[in-house]
Amino acid sequence: MQKAFIATALALAAAASFAAPSSLVFDNDNTAAITGKPAKGSFLDEFLFEVPFAQSSVSSSLTTSINGNKNIDFSSITITNGSQTLYSFTQTAFDATGAEQWTLNNALLSAGTTYHLLLAGTSAVGGTRYSGDLSAVAAVPEPSTWAMALAGLAAVGAIARRRRA
Repeated sequence: MQKAFIATALALAAAASFAAPSSLVFDNDNTAAITGKPAKGSFLDEFLFEVPFAQSSVSSSLTTSINGNKNIDFSSITITNGSQTLYSFTQTAFDATGAEQWTLNNALLSAGTTYHLLLAGTSAVGGTRYSGDLSAVAAVPEPSTWAMALAGLAAVGAIARRRRA
């Protein structure tokens, strides 16, 4: 009986360090604000979002804030489709206070899928914060894609013309 009670208490304590997923909503500038204030200890914050364009190029920057001994150390920041990791953020800087900056550039995502932004790390004490944004732009095909499409249309036209003659 005591073992079952202890196991239940430990399971509840572990679940308390992981927040329920939050939704990110893109505004008129196609930017979604990311903010978090994890509790002391290990955390895994999850944000759900969908991109605003059929094909979107997504970029992001996240920064931790340092206030005395209030510090966050990210171990990973990823975007998944719910079952597999699609993109991982890169830690790009530390400033003089020890604040971390993580970035993601030009992740290609498609509309109609719910993506998961997962932030994992540890917080030295309660009251720590992180913030950043996720911005999306419509992905523009590369010139070689346009050239291949035009070449295909020209070939189809040439075949059709030959059949009529």
